[in-house]
Amino acid sequence: MKPRPPGFTLVEALVALALFALVSLIGYRGLGALIDGRTHLEDSARRWQNLDRAFGLWRSDLEAAVDRKARNNFGVVEEGFLGDIDAGANQDASVWWTRLGAPGSGDLPGAPQRIGWRLRGQRIERLQWLAPDRGPRSEPAVLAVLDEVKTFSLRYLALGASGPAWDSRWREPAHTGLPRAVEVTVDLLDGTHLVRTFDLPSAP
Repeated sequence: MKPRPPGFTLVEALVALALFALVSLIGYRGLGALIDGRTHLEDSARRWQNLDRAFGLWRSDLEAAVDRKARNNFGVVEEGFLGDIDAGANQDASVWWTRLGAPGSGDLPGAPQRIGWRLRGQRIERLQWLAPDRGPRSEPAVLAVLDEVKTFSLRYLALGASGPAWDSRWREPAHTGLPRAVEVTVDLLDGTHLVRTFDLPSAP
């Protein structure tokens, strides 16, 4: 009998190629799942960072709120704190108030500013006027705070003679001065439901 020549037969080579292809496919799918999982974790972390930043800005603005009246673009005097869904005269803001200083200034005193918050499309925006009293053509600086928002609502805590009570609006004559607390409710497009309540230290 003739000796077998060195090397693989055609069948052995095909089997080896099939095994290599199978192992490569398993490795590719595993790598794809790992990349997808990492991307999902990064997106989730980024979303919660954005939420933490948004609510941190809310806290900063509310902790610095003061009962200081302001004059809007039409010369009308507004309450120091005004929460009203039908707020078309103020850049469609759902709520606005006067605060001292700028975010990040800590306990340092600062010039009063006028702050507003609104839902525009699917985005929550913060409006900032550098002075409480605005001129006819005064425009706020607009900061995009949070995207992919489905609904955005607010409630205000009043301490009356009959005890604490929440109201969806805050304006005279029903309410004067500052609310004791503000409840912010946000529903995101992915189904996340968030409720945060912030005290106003300067409220009576």
